[in-house]
Amino acid sequence: MKLLKLISIPLILMTFTKCASYKLEKNTPFKIVSATSNARVGGMPGSPGGTQVRIIYTAENKIQFDSIYFQGKKVKASNFDSGDQKIVSANIYHSTTKKDFEMNGDANKEYGNTPPAKKNTIPFKLNENELVISYIVNNKTKYYKVSPVKKGETVLMQ
Repeated sequence: MKLLKLISIPLILMTFTKCASYKLEKNTPFKIVSATSNARVGGMPGSPGGTQVRIIYTAENKIQFDSIYFQGKKVKASNFDSGDQKIVSANIYHSTTKKDFEMNGDANKEYGNTPPAKKNTIPFKLNENELVISYIVNNKTKYYKVSPVKKGETVLMQ
């Protein structure tokens, strides 16, 4: 019984510390002005479609944004200024091509098949019109939920 307690206590502590590492912030050093997502379609044959996320914000100091969690995916964020607007954006690509697999009773003939990619899971439960943005303050990563994310018009790529 003592052994069970010794094993279970560290497991419980690890579980709580893992959850705490993704705590959503309520007060941030920036203010979100707007958040939009635009579906992107077209372009070169075989190129993936996707979604562009664009967040306009205000801040007194420079903010280092890291990632955006949206539509079940985590993508790297890009920061830039456009005139007097501060913007963080990300492109989420959706693969449109499916690779054929050689299925055969002889395993040697299946050589070259690649296993399916590991499904990218994010540590947040989000609705379709929500995202989480991570940013870095004093070498600590913090997370903030943005809601609602408005759907913009579909962008046709040339």
